[in-house]
Amino acid sequence: MNIKKFRLSNNLTQKELANELKVERTTVSMWESNKSSPNIQTLKKIAQILNCTVDDLIKEG
Repeated sequence: MNIKKFRLSNNLTQKELANELKVERTTVSMWESNKSSPNIQTLKKIAQILNCTVDDLIKEG
């Protein structure tokens, strides 16, 4: 997952992203550390907020 990379490039904190998604900051932290993954609906919302595609978020490298 590249959530952290795109979040930082959009100058958002974990808390700000969490607020946009109506989830806890710790949930964003878990996604960024690959301890859990957002569902597809949430991935679509994240991509919209971070101005990227779902593919951008999930592709490796």
